[in-house]
Amino acid sequence: MALDLSPEGRWVFIGDSITDSGRRECPDQIGDGYVRLIRDWLWAAHPTQAPQILNKGTSGNKMTDLQARWEEDVVALQPDVVSIKIGINDVWHGLGPEPRGTSLDLFLEGGTDILQRLRNACPEAKIVLCEPSVIWPPAPEVGNERLQPYIEIIRNLGLQFGVERVVPLHGAFVQSRDVRPDIDWAPDGVHPSSSGHMLIARTWMAALGLL
Repeated sequence: MALDLSPEGRWVFIGDSITDSGRRECPDQIGDGYVRLIRDWLWAAHPTQAPQILNKGTSGNKMTDLQARWEEDVVALQPDVVSIKIGINDVWHGLGPEPRGTSLDLFLEGGTDILQRLRNACPEAKIVLCEPSVIWPPAPEVGNERLQPYIEIIRNLGLQFGVERVVPLHGAFVQSRDVRPDIDWAPDGVHPSSSGHMLIARTWMAALGLL
């Protein structure tokens, strides 16, 4: 299932710090994570057809934050492709002494809201949902277990809205750690290393038929 490539295309990537990856400190506002890797691959592999890539990740965001900025950061751009990676902070921020996470009900409500608004405003836009990746030690050990129903909500939203693809990032991280435990895929248990970002980029592009 490959996406159509065109230099006139506009692909928006939105999410939390994993997507953000320092984009405000970069002259091109693209960050130094998986979004840059995807863009650079498209430039190298399809120099005449590579689309415009826009990074709208914001560190610390949860689903409710995406709802609040959805019109300005997604709909107003009239995107051809929207890739959404959210859910880690909705769980992780609920594991500390002052829980600030997002309940399952609010997570589902928010996901339904942003996808419906996108369908209404940009009916031709292709939607890509990314599973939340992982929460494992040294982050609280219970994190990955708590993450599972949020992953399931993302998968179910993909079915409900008939999205282009749900990218299986959680499974990719778990499988990669099982095969190569010596590689530090996520040093703090949440944020990917450079290898982790490459894993996200490769999994994303493979799922969309770009490799």
